[in-house]
Amino acid sequence: MGMTANRLLIEIERGALDSGVPLADTLRKCVALGGQARSVELRDWASRELNGYSGDDELPEWRKVHAPLQVDLISGHRHISNQTISRWDLPEFARDDLTEEVALVQGVGALEAMIRNSGENVVKLGPYMGADLVAHMNHANKNPYQHIERLYWAVSTTSVHGVLDRIRTALTALVAELRDAMPDDADNPTAEVANQAVQFIVTGKRNRVVVNSAQSSSAATSSVGQAQEQEPEPPGWKRWARVSGILGLIVAVVGGVAGVLQYLAG
Repeated sequence: MGMTANRLLIEIERGALDSGVPLADTLRKCVALGGQARSVELRDWASRELNGYSGDDELPEWRKVHAPLQVDLISGHRHISNQTISRWDLPEFARDDLTEEVALVQGVGALEAMIRNSGENVVKLGPYMGADLVAHMNHANKNPYQHIERLYWAVSTTSVHGVLDRIRTALTALVAELRDAMPDDADNPTAEVANQAVQFIVTGKRNRVVVNSAQSSSAATSSVGQAQEQEPEPPGWKRWARVSGILGLIVAVVGGVAGVLQYLAG
């Protein structure tokens, strides 16, 4: 393995294993490695973790956390904070969109800053157009002595820590996948190896990349699907159709044999 790729992989692994190293620094090295390998998947994934995810990006499962919906409100002469509400307290049109699942789309730097700047054990994240929703709820409220000031998710800092920890784990697993797939004399992972490694670690949708090295020479070829998982069981109606087809074939064969025997007996 060439010194450049080897150095980057070692530094990425060290950064992932050392909680004292900012994740942003380690992810920037992933962007550099993706450029060397000409891997769009590696470069784009590291960039999204750095800069945040947009609405069109597929969000990794580890960035989805659960948190209660809460409001700060004034009721009479009392100011009430951190009041947990249910989805049934929301207007009907918002109940399907505002659940207790929160997508943490921010870049790692913003997530780390959330933890540092949190004066409590929670981070308050407002939903998109939350101010408009609050205005609608106040307008629809028939109680003139009650006024909602703010609507938000109370995300625990432990959950945010968990997201950052999962990113570190993904980086460590990514290095392991690349090392396992790269031939010993390769300078860089190929684009195919790097792309498939990212898809295997981040989305889990692709098969593990296996590299078959020729024993008599330094040449190596990569193949996808050598470690395929067992095909999932088809849905119930498909299993029924498959079994019905087999039974129909058996009935047809038995019927044919019976017809021949009847003809010979005659």
